[in-house]
Amino acid sequence: MNLNAIVIKKFLAFFVIVFFVTLESYANKKDIYLSLSVKEEKFNIALDFFLKDKNYNTIKYAKLLREIVERDFVLSGYFNIVQKLSQRNKILSALFIVSVSSENKAGNLVFEPKLIDMNTGETIWSRKYIDKYENYRYIAHKFSDEIVEEIIGEIGIARTKIVFVNDCTGFKELYMLDYDGYNLRRLTKDNRINILPKWSTTGELIIYTSYLYNNPDLFALNIFNKKIKNISKYQGLNVTGSFTPDNKKIILTLSRGKYPNLYLIDTNGVILRKITNDLCINTSPSFAPNGQEIVFISDRTGYPQLYIMNIDSGNIRRLATNGLCDSPAWSPCGDKIVFTMKYKTEHYNIYIYDLFTTKITKLTNNQGNNENPSWSPDGRFVVFCSSRSGKGEIYILDIKKLETRKLTEISGTSYTPAWSPVFKNKNKKDL
Repeated sequence: MNLNAIVIKKFLAFFVIVFFVTLESYANKKDIYLSLSVKEEKFNIALDFFLKDKNYNTIKYAKLLREIVERDFVLSGYFNIVQKLSQRNKILSALFIVSVSSENKAGNLVFEPKLIDMNTGETIWSRKYIDKYENYRYIAHKFSDEIVEEIIGEIGIARTKIVFVNDCTGFKELYMLDYDGYNLRRLTKDNRINILPKWSTTGELIIYTSYLYNNPDLFALNIFNKKIKNISKYQGLNVTGSFTPDNKKIILTLSRGKYPNLYLIDTNGVILRKITNDLCINTSPSFAPNGQEIVFISDRTGYPQLYIMNIDSGNIRRLATNGLCDSPAWSPCGDKIVFTMKYKTEHYNIYIYDLFTTKITKLTNNQGNNENPSWSPDGRFVVFCSSRSGKGEIYILDIKKLETRKLTEISGTSYTPAWSPVFKNKNKKDL
């Protein structure tokens, strides 16, 4: 019986999955028990490590791998962590065991997990990761993603990144970190104002607006080779760019000495088409996954509201909301739009508009200003900035549970986060 058949058969039952690896380096092999709240829709995972050698680096990085994988499983929202009980026979009711060995081989870390059906003893899934020790975070995240995909049938997001703006240097520069808040890196050192970063659909490029040459131009940063290209430098605004789903074009706001309108350009900055032609402000476009529609902000009624436009026909319709709207983003599944809205005397809050039911759901509740939401690739979370702590910081929100976590601690004020896609080139570890 394959894994998918087992999952379908057992989905409404109580699941237990065990991630089993024994740390041979522990002389007395003491067992630890950690109990978290268990819900039927979640899997239980027990973690423990087995080392084939006692090399210092093997022991060190095996512990680091464990910590990262455990955190990935918790942050995924699919799993509860329950470490193995003292009596081995108490875990025989587990549906699966994942048995993993770790060793040092020719100066590399070798990591070998196996997924075993506890009912049949059959190995359902196995992998062998061999890489340099410095790539341990990538190995752990890749393993976590592959387990999520194998067990749940959905993409894992452990290898995704978040880019944002921070002013701790006295200037607004771009920074990037892993989705779990680790591995912070500064991307620009312009000593200028850099704002509104957005990812290409492959994750290779980050486009953003910079005042590097004293005009708000659109730039593209290649995160693999670190090269920066000035894409759009028309007089006036070149802002709030967004890639088409096929990654071949960019929609953005250009003013060119007139009213800010939406334009479609190629990746070299050549104007292909003027999308709107109004005597008002049109900005913040975001493509639907089908590439045929955009959601954007326009003040054509006198205050900023959400609008949807069909790119081919030009048909426009307003989405009924009651406040001042900003920063819409179309969900990866195409069924929802997340956006910021200020209603009456309230703070700016994050809302979701359900395109099928037209229902609007409030995700944050006046804990400071909450702005600039961006979807995770699986559509289960949004990252946003909030002033709830007294300054702008980056938070991640589970849209179903409405649980929020701060992404990281960093000095200065942080702005406008954007969540990367799942990277197409899976061999890129140096991010």
